[in-house]
Amino acid sequence: MSMTSPTSAGRAVALALLASLAACKGKEAARADSLHTVLTDQQKLSNQLNSQKDSLTRIVVDADAFLGQMDSAIKTVKGMPRDKRRGSDPLADQLQARKDMMDRVNALVARTKQTAAQLVELQKKQAQAESSNGELRAKNAEMLAKMDEDAQLVADLGATIERQRQEIATLAARIDSLGLAMKNVEARHYKAYYVIGTEKELMDKGLVVKEGGTRLIFVRAGRTLVPSRVLNPTEFTSIDQRENKVIPVPDPSRRYRIVSRQSLDDADVSWRDATSFKGNLKITKPDEFWAPSRFLILVKL
Repeated sequence: MSMTSPTSAGRAVALALLASLAACKGKEAARADSLHTVLTDQQKLSNQLNSQKDSLTRIVVDADAFLGQMDSAIKTVKGMPRDKRRGSDPLADQLQARKDMMDRVNALVARTKQTAAQLVELQKKQAQAESSNGELRAKNAEMLAKMDEDAQLVADLGATIERQRQEIATLAARIDSLGLAMKNVEARHYKAYYVIGTEKELMDKGLVVKEGGTRLIFVRAGRTLVPSRVLNPTEFTSIDQRENKVIPVPDPSRRYRIVSRQSLDDADVSWRDATSFKGNLKITKPDEFWAPSRFLILVKL
């Protein structure tokens, strides 16, 4: 029976203890390395999240300023005198461009939420890891508090952007309403009327009367045919001054005379003698032609 010397036994025990200690240190080092990697990844994602939050914050601030300017612009257009108003199309174009941009911002909001979710996942992994490193635990607690703040900020920014999208929709409706109102005003402003008929036809309709002249025994001589003081638009043909630049006459070879206040100086005809003319009436200067009156009366001669 062989006997192990005390010296040999002691060496074996020492070696076993050294091996066990080395294994523990190796596991501890591995855990520390793993935790350090998680923290490094967290820092990268945190930096990315901060950049995304900054972008969203700038968008929110810029959008609020834009909405304020747009609201002011709409009110200014509504309060302007009619002849100084600009069309609503430029405002609508600006609003559509902003709407398109806000639609694209949704992708940035989604990416920001994804980044925040990834940070939460890493936080869970880190909480499951064991570490005796007090400094790392402190960083972990600090990161957790920061993540709660980030999550709330991202939620607030998302809500603000949604509110801005709704305001843009409201402004778009106001611009549509403004554009329709302006078109109606312009349509009324540029509406004109004309009528063509014999002297008897026009007098029977109450559109012209005879005034002035010298009273003789049986008749009044030298009376002038003039428009009635009150004109019924339903007896006229209505046109848009901007679109209708030619007044067609029933018979271009026949003579017609302008009884109303418009001037042939602002029109073009094939033949003219004072206020009489032949051929279709081509209006070359609409603003000047219609300025004296929106009612044009032509009598057949």
